[in-house]
Amino acid sequence: MPNSAKWAVCAIIAIVGVLALVVAVIYFTVSIHSLPSFIPGKHAVTGHYHKRGAIAAVIGIVLLAGAAVIGFRTSRGGTSPAG
Repeated sequence: MPNSAKWAVCAIIAIVGVLALVVAVIYFTVSIHSLPSFIPGKHAVTGHYHKRGAIAAVIGIVLLAGAAVIGFRTSRGGTSPAG
């Protein structure tokens, strides 16, 4: 896989990870009845939006970590040590 394709995948994964973290912050800071229309969970539930926020945060962190790993491997040139 060429380095330019790896950088594109890294950028896409990082953007999705940041968006997941933004959704997690919205879940944690906005009351359930005031959630924006593009975020699910407006029906009457008790506490489930905190679980959704935690899941979104975990997904965001995992995606950003994956983007970092891909980015560091690509920046090293993809060479493996001799041996």
